[in-house]
Amino acid sequence: MKRFEVWLVMKNPEYGRVVDNLGLCTIVTPNELNNLPSLLVAPMTTSHQNTPSRVECFFEGAKGFIMADQIRAVEKFCFIKKLGELESEVQVNLCDCLQEFFAY
Repeated sequence: MKRFEVWLVMKNPEYGRVVDNLGLCTIVTPNELNNLPSLLVAPMTTSHQNTPSRVECFFEGAKGFIMADQIRAVEKFCFIKKLGELESEVQVNLCDCLQEFFAY
């Protein structure tokens, strides 16, 4: 599991593997911290609210948004399947957004 990979994640393990409980997330934890039991992720969505904390991306042919304002820690056992990785331009945009988000 590496930074900027996109994974199918079980959002709440108490509810099991029901469809409503699964979602796409991108890993934002720096690779140097991958030995921890949980990782920081930013959920992904196809709906957009006009906020600067949403980073536009295209993944698997669909336009979506990374929700930097919804970062959460997720235990590694909740990661179901790796689906891919963000494009390099989106990685830079996400880092810029996170830096701005936490600068104040």
